[in-house]
Amino acid sequence: MRRSVFPCFLLLVAPGASSAWTAEWSSTWQHPEPLHAATEAAVLRGADGAVFAAVHVVHHATGHATLVRFDADGAFEWLRESVGGETIAMTELAGARTVVVDGDGVDGATIRIRAYDGASGDPAWSDTTRTGRFGRGARRVARSSDGGLLVGSSSGGDVVVLRYTAAGVPLPDWHWSSGQPFVCADDLVALPDGGAVVAGRGVAIGGGYLAVRFDADGKVVFTDREDGDLGNPLGLARVEPAADGIVFAGAPESSSGVFQARVWKVRADGERAWTRVAPNPAGPLASLDVAGLVVHDADVFAAIAGPPQEGFRLLRLDAADGSVREDANAIVTGTPTDLVRTPAGRLLVGGFDFADSMGHVAARMAEFDAGGRPCRASDALGYASGVAAVADGAGWLTLGTSAWSNGSSDALVARYDAEGTCDRGDAIFADGFDPPVAAARSKRPNR
Repeated sequence: MRRSVFPCFLLLVAPGASSAWTAEWSSTWQHPEPLHAATEAAVLRGADGAVFAAVHVVHHATGHATLVRFDADGAFEWLRESVGGETIAMTELAGARTVVVDGDGVDGATIRIRAYDGASGDPAWSDTTRTGRFGRGARRVARSSDGGLLVGSSSGGDVVVLRYTAAGVPLPDWHWSSGQPFVCADDLVALPDGGAVVAGRGVAIGGGYLAVRFDADGKVVFTDREDGDLGNPLGLARVEPAADGIVFAGAPESSSGVFQARVWKVRADGERAWTRVAPNPAGPLASLDVAGLVVHDADVFAAIAGPPQEGFRLLRLDAADGSVREDANAIVTGTPTDLVRTPAGRLLVGGFDFADSMGHVAARMAEFDAGGRPCRASDALGYASGVAAVADGAGWLTLGTSAWSNGSSDALVARYDAEGTCDRGDAIFADGFDPPVAAARSKRPNR
């Protein structure tokens, strides 16, 4: 195992750029096994300032759920690893416990829950007795309002929320039956009143996007369904709470047979407030997906994944009626996969682009200001993967993996500020990254 901190030399490639967007620190972590493959899962800043990374690592032909702790400046401290499934999620519970949950996207698979003391890495508690569908999704775990754990899963046509106290005491599950043979729970948010919302999809053709809102006692407050044109849910379901309701997003199949990005809001009483189909400049035959969703005050932000050459796109909607307030493309091309926001308002869209004709990918990330307009961009240290990101106070923590070398790939973490000058003309890329072919553009509707 080693940790190395290295600078990222940047080139300013657009007029008016004022400052380079360099990582405050970056760190490479090598697994102790000589042959291994790492895949990024999640990253967070712990209550004590440490950085935790959840990584899926394959060695000896077996997958493992791996938790890595770095100090506040990226120095490796310890790892904890157990045999685990392909889907890995992580959160921090009350009492400075970091919990890792893993499973697979098939009914009846084992869901493994392991909580560790965040400082020492000592096992705090675990449960490997539960089974269910725990597939790839937007978010699969959440810290409840009282500091415990919520795990979104499904079994057959039932949405199931597994519940534990921070000390690992199992609580009664919350169930909702969709009436369908199979469902997949994609996204989960805990609510301040002790309840939660789960957004998912019916797995069968015509299953639609499904959502259920539980109160603190596990009673169903409302359910919601969005079919789009044909009822076939293609992209992941996403959910974010709003001050006066819940905002959902997904990409149902359009009548043209492609992904059609949609955002909709449901009031607190379960009534639909509005539904918005994302504008599609490329026409009805081009697919658009929702790659991330953030709600803040009067704004709804959605990262839109469209044709890779169009650049990372951020849509800003009015939370009251769903009208488009800003529709902007950053200069970064590729496929966005994530959207996060700092408390101060900056937004980061992370994703990847193809690095060559051999199918290799490299991470990309684009920053937007609080109004949803393009800010800065980077290739995130050349990760040979997508990028997992989280807001970190006044900055960003990013997690990715290195390129294959001698039969292995390693986990990479970095920390970027979110306080640099935000000139919409800036286009900042790392040395060796292909320069953009066009300037950043922002499409502003009349208001």
